[in-house]
Amino acid sequence: MKKTAPVAKSGAARSVSPAMAARFAAAAANFNAALAHNDFHAGARFAEEALRIVPGHMTVLSDYALCLMRTGAHEDSYKIYTNILKASPAQQRQASSTWFHGLVELCGLMGKRDELRRHGLRALTEADVLHRSSGIEIDSATKPPAFDASKPLENVIAFSLFGANPRYCEPAVTNVLVARELFEGWTCRVYLDASVPQHVHRRLREAGAQLVDMDGSGPDAIHPLMWRFLVVDDPSVKRFLLRDADSLLSEREAAAVRAWIDSPFLFHHMRDYYSHTELILAGLWGGCRGVLPSMQQAMRDYSAQKSKSSGRFVDQHFLREKVWPTIRQSLLSHDELFGFHGAQPFPPHAPVRWKTDKFHVGSNASHQAIGGASALPDGSPQRLLVCDPQGNVLFDYTAIVRGSEWRLDMPFFIIDAIQAGRVHVRAAP
Repeated sequence: MKKTAPVAKSGAARSVSPAMAARFAAAAANFNAALAHNDFHAGARFAEEALRIVPGHMTVLSDYALCLMRTGAHEDSYKIYTNILKASPAQQRQASSTWFHGLVELCGLMGKRDELRRHGLRALTEADVLHRSSGIEIDSATKPPAFDASKPLENVIAFSLFGANPRYCEPAVTNVLVARELFEGWTCRVYLDASVPQHVHRRLREAGAQLVDMDGSGPDAIHPLMWRFLVVDDPSVKRFLLRDADSLLSEREAAAVRAWIDSPFLFHHMRDYYSHTELILAGLWGGCRGVLPSMQQAMRDYSAQKSKSSGRFVDQHFLREKVWPTIRQSLLSHDELFGFHGAQPFPPHAPVRWKTDKFHVGSNASHQAIGGASALPDGSPQRLLVCDPQGNVLFDYTAIVRGSEWRLDMPFFIIDAIQAGRVHVRAAP
């Protein structure tokens, strides 16, 4: 939510007093702080406060609708989103830039399948019209290289990993282990730095991953989310897959990749959830080397120009603007929701091993957290030991104490192991 003094967007425009503008700015700051911690209940309260100051403000309304959706107030959220949908184009432009994508996701959550498909297809088609004309033209004679499973170093699944959060580190380790079974003929490569705990470095290496140290060798200007895209420039790689560290590989995805390998298309993309309305999802695409221009320089330039404004979406914004116009010319897309760009349904596959109702291709594996009491002062780092039933330490992480408690995001499979007694977590003294 922007902090600038607002003008009401419905009815007659009116100015606001300095006192009202200050109250609005405070509500906006509190809203932004709440959303930075994914506290959508608090975000909704601050949006309501802002709307009492300036009723009908389109930006606030769209932000409020998002919070209502995230807190399960779907009917109230839908009412706001549909009112924005009925507004004039000029009024819609005053709403959040992602309001329409929010409506698409909400339609999926509410089981409104026809609206989901119609609105999602519209969002993708409009984005395609905006961005499709700037890519290099692919020679129609260009064919994908034959896939050689006996040379796994030529076929790479690339991840970025930074920070010491088990939300990302533990699924990354699990993905390398799972890939050995599901992705025969592929090598996992992790671009990472020293912020990742050394036990994660060790476990990734022991599982068979290639590790690329980005502390000294990587271009400083490239955002860490984009490190994985450097695989595109590697002359030793023939095929590459780009994946998110916190999304688990699965049988459904493996079947789709095999279908791509057997196809005449140079690139591959998947959509498997209501929010998958970006042209390229940064962790759900792949391709063949030798088609795209140098990614390193393009990423360096883009990061310098757009990293601040794009924030945590810089990787997807880069792909939308710089990569989509090219790959759309030879793309196999698996997508049963929107039917965009000649999409095909996912191929038949073995049962997915991840038994959670929240799972889909590209889903966040860490939608839960664990916590406990701490005797340490607020702001102190609390070291947490993850142990086997005999008390042997398997690995450790650190959480910051807030209100005499610690809290740590954890992937569901670790939480399942804790609940089953296969591991336990204790605070180090």
